[in-house]
Amino acid sequence: MPALPISRAFRNVLTVGITLAGLSAGTALAATPVTVVLGYIPDVEDFGAYYAKQMGYFTDEGLDVTIVPGGNGIDQVQMVSSGQATIGIANPEQILAAIDKGVAFKVFASEFQTSPIAMTCRKDSGVAKPADLKGKRLGIKQNAQLYAELFLKKNGLALSDIIPTTIGGSDISLIIAGKIDCMITTFAFNEPALIEQAGVPVNVLRVGDYGLNSAVDSYFVQADWYKDPTHQDILVKYLKAETKAWDAFFKDPAGMAKWFLDGGFNDGLNLEQQTFQATTQVKYMSDALTAEKGIFWVNPKTWQETAENSVATGAAKAVPKFDDLLTTDILEKVQPPKH
Repeated sequence: MPALPISRAFRNVLTVGITLAGLSAGTALAATPVTVVLGYIPDVEDFGAYYAKQMGYFTDEGLDVTIVPGGNGIDQVQMVSSGQATIGIANPEQILAAIDKGVAFKVFASEFQTSPIAMTCRKDSGVAKPADLKGKRLGIKQNAQLYAELFLKKNGLALSDIIPTTIGGSDISLIIAGKIDCMITTFAFNEPALIEQAGVPVNVLRVGDYGLNSAVDSYFVQADWYKDPTHQDILVKYLKAETKAWDAFFKDPAGMAKWFLDGGFNDGLNLEQQTFQATTQVKYMSDALTAEKGIFWVNPKTWQETAENSVATGAAKAVPKFDDLLTTDILEKVQPPKH
């Protein structure tokens, strides 16, 4: 074959170079946008999304992830149902309440295997189990009355067995001052640490151990959106990246708490509390199922318990069909790390 003229050869090289450059640019531009709305304000509870983004794990999977913090005024269910967010992170009770109103979702992952909701008691009160509450002073948050009554009922008690006191949503002053013996509800990583920082040792009773378990921080998408196989591929990529981040967290919770604070994602955080939360929450994120299957596993038994409790408190009207709501297909493809 005769040699190409120099000018023609140059044009061919130039064309190939432009094409390769275009492919490279196209690959960068082709990153799939994903918006995830968190269940709470930025702290180590949402470590995985921030770490995966900062370390480039999402980029490695071809995703361009936008993180929307939760908190006051943020409705994760509404944002997902309206298409403002691809993935929502919320408590099952919120998802179940929306299903009651005719909204259809698909839950594909769960951060917590045991609910971090708890009853916190002064250690000197002697309350180490629900039965010890008889005759004790129980502070009940204003929005937790029905929940507290169900907790008592499930553990063979009634309001008449205790001395109830209504307390504010973030008031820990009464338990610190010794005016109440216990308070419900509390977040196992928050109020107990703050109370002990004030010099009052506490016992933390996980409600998940006493009939009120819930897969707190469940990951969900629109059911119709999920039906598209290409969308399921997106979830596989997303969860691969985030569970890779959580694997690092499990190996060094205290170090990752410091990493999170150093990252400046939320200037209002306390290192002592966040370290306590990080080292404690791994116990709530793992159990026999995650040791066998991997972290973030979806447990239908937990959802059944939560749904029945939601119906009992009036938060939901009926227990949904879990075959329509829950899936482990994404997790089975991801094969998350086992802890």
